[in-house]
Amino acid sequence: MSGLGRKFGGDVSELGIECIEFLAQDELITILPKFKMPEINLIAGSIGPFEPQHPVDVPLWLAIQLRKEGKCSIITPDWLDNEYLAIKETSERSDEKNFTDMPYHHHEIATMLFKTAHSDIKEARKVRTVLANINDLRSCKIKKGLKSITEKVHFIKLNNISSMELYAIRKFCILTLNSFKSISQATPTKSLLSQTHSQTQASSQSYSNYTPSQADSQSDY
Repeated sequence: MSGLGRKFGGDVSELGIECIEFLAQDELITILPKFKMPEINLIAGSIGPFEPQHPVDVPLWLAIQLRKEGKCSIITPDWLDNEYLAIKETSERSDEKNFTDMPYHHHEIATMLFKTAHSDIKEARKVRTVLANINDLRSCKIKKGLKSITEKVHFIKLNNISSMELYAIRKFCILTLNSFKSISQATPTKSLLSQTHSQTQASSQSYSNYTPSQADSQSDY
């Protein structure tokens, strides 16, 4: 079992929300330090040196810790901007089938920054609202797409889907495709078809009540 598997007590191939958030914290983010320190060496590489008010890129987990201790301010990512997100929202509305390009861990990063560095985010209230709108639009597309899955589907291609969205539909997609595979490899019987229908319906109902921001009490914007 991998280090992540040991850390979260399970198979890393079945990522839980805590594990996804853990992975997101390796993303680089820019901070403005309030202290001076030479370059430091980490397992993933070197960061620094740190000079007061000189921008430096650090892993998100370090940025959050330093921000909590009042040792830096955080320069929010370019994509966490009201005008930028408004354009993305327009794109999501105009294209009913495809997802607009967003950072893979955008939900987790935004959640952690809103909790730790809310005052560092320009127009934070508007940004929160636009992100929620984008999330709702993407969730509707996912639900509509899942309803169109038939026994003729052998794989599902999801361009520009985020980590939290993938987490939401993973089990449903695996169950559905496995059920269709069972049907294709066996002689159809009334009981088999009934069982498959019940399984996919149950999974679909479970997903229909899901939105990434509701996935965990610690994952709300």
